[in-house]
Amino acid sequence: MNVASLFEKCARRFGAVPALRDLETGEALDFAALQLALGRVALQLDALGIGAGERVALLGSTEAAHLVCDYGVMAAGRVRVPLDPSLSVAEQVAQIRDAEARTLVFTPAFAPRAAELARQVEGLRTVAAAQMRKADGEPSASREFPAGDSPASLSYTGGTTGGPKAVMVTHGSLTAAVQNIVGARGMGPGDVMLNMRPAWPIAAIVLLAHLAAGGTVLMAGRFEPASFLELLHEHRVAATSLVPTHLARLMSETDPRDFDLSSLRAMDIGAAAVPPELFAKVLDAFGSRVGILYGLTEAPWTCYQPPSVFGGSPEARAMRMRSVGRPLFGAEVVIRSPDGTPLAMGEEGEVTIRGAHVTPGYWRKPEADAAAFRDGWFRTGDLGAMDVEGCLSITGRIKELIRSGGKSIVPAEVEAVLREHPAVADAAVLGLPDAEWGESVAAAVVLRAGEGFAGGVVPDEPQLIEWCRLRLSSFKKPKRVFFLAEIPRSHYGKVQRAPLLKLIEPNM
Repeated sequence: MNVASLFEKCARRFGAVPALRDLETGEALDFAALQLALGRVALQLDALGIGAGERVALLGSTEAAHLVCDYGVMAAGRVRVPLDPSLSVAEQVAQIRDAEARTLVFTPAFAPRAAELARQVEGLRTVAAAQMRKADGEPSASREFPAGDSPASLSYTGGTTGGPKAVMVTHGSLTAAVQNIVGARGMGPGDVMLNMRPAWPIAAIVLLAHLAAGGTVLMAGRFEPASFLELLHEHRVAATSLVPTHLARLMSETDPRDFDLSSLRAMDIGAAAVPPELFAKVLDAFGSRVGILYGLTEAPWTCYQPPSVFGGSPEARAMRMRSVGRPLFGAEVVIRSPDGTPLAMGEEGEVTIRGAHVTPGYWRKPEADAAAFRDGWFRTGDLGAMDVEGCLSITGRIKELIRSGGKSIVPAEVEAVLREHPAVADAAVLGLPDAEWGESVAAAVVLRAGEGFAGGVVPDEPQLIEWCRLRLSSFKKPKRVFFLAEIPRSHYGKVQRAPLLKLIEPNM
């Protein structure tokens, strides 16, 4: 299976069904028109002399035009290289050079950045997204489609630290992920999905899956809490997807219960990065409309917990809040010890994944492949456990484990205890070098405003350490607490530990 044949099948099956609509530009395409637009991208790639298998960098965000070019590049047998718009020029330059991309396609908002990248990357040609759709002639219906094992995308997982590292995505692994998503979400023709997330690279896969099911995708620009809820109501939206930073704003700036959301069936989130207190508020506001997913760039949409599981008792809901659901049809998940031995239900170990949706490896990084794969299983680096019902819980990251005095401490466990304090709004825990213990536990804490919690008494470092001592084994309590205005987090809500360390270093 490949991206080109997927869209061809959609055009034949759904034809005049609305496929893609940009609420900011007014552009609207049915499935037949979308197929034609993708064909014109292929024609323009040919005209530019960009051959099969060549890498094409893309710089866009929430525009339908960006999505058309993104899918068009892959459908034409070229390799798309989606750039995170929030990265620095240096990071984007490193990724373009690593991918050896000779062409950059950009949307209007990123014209200045595209010009800067062209100045810094010798030989880089920049092309406006609008120009990619203005090829002369008619797309050929007989062109050869890419093979399932041919590359479709290079998706970068980091910036310049240690050099860029790209996850290779083939047409086969991408369409396998799409099949997993379609089977899990249960959407179909007539179902509207609202997107207010940058379409790189994971969001683009989710949107592709919605289109593959015959659904309609609304591209609605940057996320704003009030307009998000208004659009859910106005367009009778059935599905959407948010990241933790969106959820935090949504719950602090609005009350979703003020809106008619009766059409909404699934609001999918990656719940592992959502603080429990925030997650509970989201469930109170949206009820059994929240779907939980687990996946990585290397293995997107591996597990899913459908919204229906949150319609039971408070006890059942509390249990499901700690889970990311069961492995999807095309995914296998096994929890393993450090030596690779499969562990029993309930035992904590490394999450390993196998399936057609898993990356075949990293771009020109054989040493990374050797570390990430064992006997055909992808080693995620995540710590987790499977319960008796076959549902997975994620408990932490192996690389983030703190080893102090021969004992292992999972930062997430200490963070959860700190967040239980009424004065703590956010917390992140990491290990600091310690001459005696190897590492010592340190916590970075963001306090609520004094009037924002019961009592209003602002705790100091000894008080928070004592709070943890009373609730954890003594070796897990922090030895140092640093007070910050904000915890640095990624777009997906994950703590960025290198920037965090730089913030606390002056006070160490």
